Amino acid sequence: MSFASILVLVIVFVLLALAVLFISQNGGWQGGCGGNCASCHNKCASPKPKDSYKP
Repeated sequence: MSFASILVLVIVFVLLALAVLFISQNGGWQGGCGGNCASCHNKCASPKPKDSYKP
């Protein structure tokens, strides 16, 4: 193997590791709902009211 091919392989593995890290930090492979899209939809359709700000 030449130096260029080793360099390309290293870059590919680094990019793959960064992609896996990004996916795992942003909800994983289940879309952030734990796989239950109906539950997520219900939470967005009827959000809980926020407490009013009282200084």
